[in-house]
Amino acid sequence: MEKSPVDILFGKRNFYEFLESLEKMVPEKGVKTIKEILIKDSFNLEEKRKIQTFVPPNIKITSVSGRELDRIASDKNHQGYVIIRTKQKSFQSQSWEQFKSAVESGEGPILILDRIQDPGNLGNILRTAECFGVKHILMSDRDTSPITPVVEKSSAGAIHHLNIFRVSNLAQSLEYLKKNEYWIMATDEEGSEEIWETLPEPENLAIILGNEGEGVKKILLENSDYIARIGLHGSVSSLNVVVACGITLDRVVNG
Repeated sequence: MEKSPVDILFGKRNFYEFLESLEKMVPEKGVKTIKEILIKDSFNLEEKRKIQTFVPPNIKITSVSGRELDRIASDKNHQGYVIIRTKQKSFQSQSWEQFKSAVESGEGPILILDRIQDPGNLGNILRTAECFGVKHILMSDRDTSPITPVVEKSSAGAIHHLNIFRVSNLAQSLEYLKKNEYWIMATDEEGSEEIWETLPEPENLAIILGNEGEGVKKILLENSDYIARIGLHGSVSSLNVVVACGITLDRVVNG
């Protein structure tokens, strides 16, 4: 019989965040997908007991060597924590119709990601967004990294607390958000530093972050209500998109 394809979830924080979020997940994304939990055999008794308190009683926990975990996690930094899950299609994907049903006025800030291609960047953006209270992420379904184990690990478990939607037409999404009382803000080197002082409240704002090399697409900039620039004072003329995300959300959420 052909073996079912699996996903490997790894990393301590990701491990615990996933297990903590099981009760919030629909069954096909939660406990019913877990095939086995593997932990490093050198963990002390206290840590093993802690893990048992997070793991549903019907799920098997196996202690294995660090070398075996290296092999299973393809030498990625698993930290001794691995969950093997039945592979689910479109793990992160919710549709445009689901977005319209789920997102109401006043639920911002909403983060819109335009062609974020690096899995590490995407994971760290998701982690940053969740830390600043973002609940909804809207992503283009083309030229964008899928949700891979690397994205999950980089997000430090944040992915399990976010609603992530993939759509084919971000410009259409902006029009929908505007009709539902959201203002649209993008960051761009041609924007204004003064705009930060005039933004609406965070719950009424949707924020666009652009591609690592090209920034936000022209059509999205043209449909934005605000284009803000992050003031730089050094010799380097641009920021990594993850750093730009952190600065932007801090200014929006904390003022």
